[in-house]
This record gives sequence, structure tokens and C-alpha cells, in this order.
Amino acid sequence: MTVHVLGPVEITKHGTPVPVRRRKQRLLIALLATRANKLVPLSRIIDVLWEHDVPKAARNQVHVHVAAVRRALTASDGDPAAVETCPTGYMLRSPAADVDLVRFDNAVAGGESALATGHLTEADRLFRTALATWRGTPLDGLDGRFAHAEAARLEERRLLVVEHRLDVGLALGRFADLVPELAGLFTANPLHEGFLRRYMLALYGAGRSADALAAFRDGRRVLGDELGIEPTRELRNTEVAILRGTPIEQLVGELLPAAHRDVRTEWGPRPRPRQLPAQVNHFVGRTQVLARLDELAVRHRRPVLVTGPSGIGKTAVCTRWAHSNAGEFADGALYIDLRGSGPSPVEPAEALGRLLRALGTPTPRIPSDVNEAAADYRSLLASTRTLILLDDAASAAQVRPLLPGTPSCRAIVTSRHRLDDLTVLDGVEPIRLDALSAAEARDLLGAIAGRRRLDDEPAGSIARLAAVCEYRPTALRVVALQLAERPDLRIADYLTELLATELPPAEDAYSVDR
Repeated sequence: MTVHVLGPVEITKHGTPVPVRRRKQRLLIALLATRANKLVPLSRIIDVLWEHDVPKAARNQVHVHVAAVRRALTASDGDPAAVETCPTGYMLRSPAADVDLVRFDNAVAGGESALATGHLTEADRLFRTALATWRGTPLDGLDGRFAHAEAARLEERRLLVVEHRLDVGLALGRFADLVPELAGLFTANPLHEGFLRRYMLALYGAGRSADALAAFRDGRRVLGDELGIEPTRELRNTEVAILRGTPIEQLVGELLPAAHRDVRTEWGPRPRPRQLPAQVNHFVGRTQVLARLDELAVRHRRPVLVTGPSGIGKTAVCTRWAHSNAGEFADGALYIDLRGSGPSPVEPAEALGRLLRALGTPTPRIPSDVNEAAADYRSLLASTRTLILLDDAASAAQVRPLLPGTPSCRAIVTSRHRLDDLTVLDGVEPIRLDALSAAEARDLLGAIAGRRRLDDEPAGSIARLAAVCEYRPTALRVVALQLAERPDLRIADYLTELLATELPPAEDAYSVDR
């Protein structure tokens, strides 16, 4: 059983309205619900139910209406005792009665508390929960002084919570995500300067300074035409700050209450991580793979999964591509070794902690819950151009929380496993990395061991050595370095030594992992 006032006034049972047809009974429900857990004097009830021409039997009629409300509560499987009789009036007890306004108030209080302690993701969740209790215009279907005044008061409260949620979203860096919503709010409320200011900041944070300034000009024109006034000082200052290129963190911080301004801005401008490993020396081949990475990750803005067996050069080719395309990602590059081929892969929570710290989040403010940490991570990446290289992944479940939520960022994943769930469910494009060609293998051996030396060797010995290494770059590098350290050793003799040792079995680690 739920008592609703944040929309049409009604009592519902499992979502189905229980008939309360008489206007005065619905007015009584609205009055008691908007003052839940507080005594409503009988004189106030009479004043609301009869604005004019109060009947002599008003007190008795109030008792009749209260009895009808209690019957409606009973019909909805509620507790009729939720409407408590007091010496001087009546009180609606919650949670004996589930009142949507009480749930709204509780969620708002929780959101404000979370904001005060710096838990922005939790504050955002609670403010959203509060706003989800609304079903339309408050006290819809009722008229009169009380209904009109109370509806206006509740609507102002709702708009204030909307502003709080928008401020938290801006503080979390969700600029691009907020632009469409704020555009709608500004269109629907063209005289609401608070929405205009936040709309400008969302556009500015999303890299759309010209649009932010155009929105200011539109708002200024509407204010002049409708009210004959100029924008407030805060709006004018925001325009000037955008023209000057003031850091968005500073402008967003000014939206928060003074006690909370350190929540997002105390660690200063967002860092631009540069975490890519060094490129390998003597990189050969992979022209088609690099071109495919260009096509998918740059032109089509898709996340990519590079797979192949151990030693095939997945990390080397992705690192090479990442360094070559660093200019595409103005906000930096993140790298993490997920240790998926070892006995102890990195847990998603640990990986998120490292990534959040690299993005400037202080350790005490990193959520322990994986979903909350992932939400913060995606929020920090929103509207940035950041590359994320997730190396040696174990499974789709390990990778999924680490994927960015916006196409302005790009994730490149490497793995020995196919990770079909990532490609099917998450839209990650697969690239299969094969062994080097015979010519590429010879080029790599010559680049490290010496090209002249290889020219003096029988072609068959070189081909056999490459075949023993299965044309895998890592193995080829190892043998080439050993040959470079022994310049007088013939490759045929080296092969004899190599084959006489107990070679580890070739790793056939290319498998399906979900």
C-alpha cells in the first residue's frame, strides 16, 4: 500500500489505485501525507476542506472523511491505524503508511549526506532515487488554495533536487551525458537561470565553448524580452570565465555549497596520465594489423581486442600503435597489466583502484564497491579523449568494468583468449594476431643478431631456426640475442645445442574464455 501525492493523489495496492472518489477525502489524504508523522490540527483540516462557508457540523464531517480514508487504507491492505487520532487532530504515521513524499525526503537527505562526505556516486544515486518517486504534477487533480500552494512548494523542492543532481553530475565530469538533458530543461524553463548556467557549463566541459556562449546569448535575449532584465551576476561571470578559458573544475566547484567544494576540486586540474610502456626495439611487420587498428580505433571509434597465443607480439603491436597515435588522445593514456596468463589475475576492483588513482582520485575516495568504482571511472573519462590499454586480460568479466562509457575514449585489450562475450555483448572488435612471415622472421633475427651475419649463413639454417621458434617474435628475439652474444657460433651449431636442450612445449594458449 502506497499513499501518493507526487502526482495524482491516490492510494494504491500493488500499483492499482483504490477508489477514493470524493474530493474532500483526497484533500484530506494530501494534507496528512504532506505532513506525515506530524500532527495536523483539526482546525487546519477544516480550513483546508472548507475554504469558505464552514458547516456547523464540520468536526463531525471530518471524522466521517477520516473513517473513509481508513477504509481505503484497509482496502489496499494497509493499516487503518496509520491515521492516528490525537487529542487535537490527526496524524499519518509512516512507515505504517508508505508515503511517496517520505521516500523522496529520505532519499534527498541521504544524497545530501553523501555529498557532504564526498561520496559523489552515492549522492548521484540517491538524488536519482528521490526524483524517481515523482509521477507527475504534485497533488494533480486537486484545486483550492492549499492544493495550489502545496503543489508549488513541492515543485520548487523537486527543481532544487534536480539542480543538486546536475551539480553532482558536473562534478563527476559527466558533461557530454548532461548536455541533452540540460538542453531540454533550459527549453522547458527558459527563465530558470540556474538551468542555463549548468547548461553552459556542461557544454563548456564537453569542449563546446562556442555553443556554451551561444546558449548564454539565447538566455539573455529571452530574459530581456520576457522580463526586461539582464542575466544575474553569476551568469555573466560564467560567460566571462568561459571566454577566458577558466578550468572547468574551478567553475563546477563554484556550484557546490561552500562546505562541499573540495569534493571534486581539491586535487586540482585533472591529470593527463602517460602510462604506455616503452616500444620494443627492432619492430618488424604487422602492417596489416596496424592498419586494421587505425580503421577500428580511430576512424570507427570502436574498442578493440587483440588476441593470439603466447609470445606472438600482442603487447608489442598495441604499444607500437598507441605511441604512433598518441596525438589522437589529448587527455592521456592509461596502461594496466591484468596478468591474465598468470596464476593470479588482477581483480577488477584492484584494477579500477589503480586507474582511478592515475586519473587523480585520492585513495580514500575510491569506492570499495566494484560497480560504484566503475561508475566513477567512466564518469572521469566522460568527455575526455583517453586511450586505455588493458594488457593480458583473463576474461570478459575482468575487462568489462574497465571499458570506458563514451566513444571519445578508446580501449585496446590484449588476451591469449578469444573473450567471445566481449565481442558479442560489448561490441569489442576482435583482431587475431598470427605468427610472422618467414621474411619478417628473418628481418627480426637480422636486426638483432646482425644482417651481415645472416647473409653468411645458409638460408636453410635460418629458416629452420625461425620454424623452431614458430615464427613468434618473443622467441625469435631470445634466440637472436643469444646469437648476438656469441658472434663466432654458426647457426647450425646453435640449432644443435638448442634442440639438444629440453625445450618447453609450445603454448597453445589461444582459447575461448567468457
